[in-house]
Amino acid sequence: MKKYIPEKMISNSRFSVFYGTWGKKEKKQLTDRINILIEENKEYADKNNYAHLCNLLTSLAMVMILEENGKTRAEAQKIVADAMYKFINPQIASMKKLASHGWFVPFLKLAMPIKFKRTLGYGWDVRFPESDRDTFSMTTHKCIYKQIFTKYGMPEMTAVFCKVDDILYSDLERAEFLYTQQIGTGGSVCDYSFKRR
Repeated sequence: MKKYIPEKMISNSRFSVFYGTWGKKEKKQLTDRINILIEENKEYADKNNYAHLCNLLTSLAMVMILEENGKTRAEAQKIVADAMYKFINPQIASMKKLASHGWFVPFLKLAMPIKFKRTLGYGWDVRFPESDRDTFSMTTHKCIYKQIFTKYGMPEMTAVFCKVDDILYSDLERAEFLYTQQIGTGGSVCDYSFKRR
């Protein structure tokens, strides 16, 4: 099993900058809670899910600790979501630059199935439907974000992570990001496609 160490998980997450604003007491509460979450979700804690769990468990623990320290759940979730969106904001320009090339969609068709084989572990079910040469399609049937957030009574946090896809991919010059549903917003699947413009 991949070694999951809370401090390293936080530093590898989208919440590393936000964590730096926390006090010593709150940081200890957070790392203790992440340790508990790792143990409670050890079936997910394989080497492939590591990057996902860095973000997922850190965000979940942050909401819990903010609640314990006086925030309402809605306030805590908004604080954590806003911290993530602020962190990924610089990535928008990089994604736009990458997707400005005509080879972007064909590259996705080749690279993403290989990448996901290494970065999706227990609990995921992602498939790649056949599509024309100018389209890359992927369909997520099972998502660990929905599974774990639901387990702790916060299924709505899944949509916080779905929104990252909209932020990063919705305004690309040479690729149109399309879907009809997302698991996090009530869909039965995430049916994503990138179509070359």
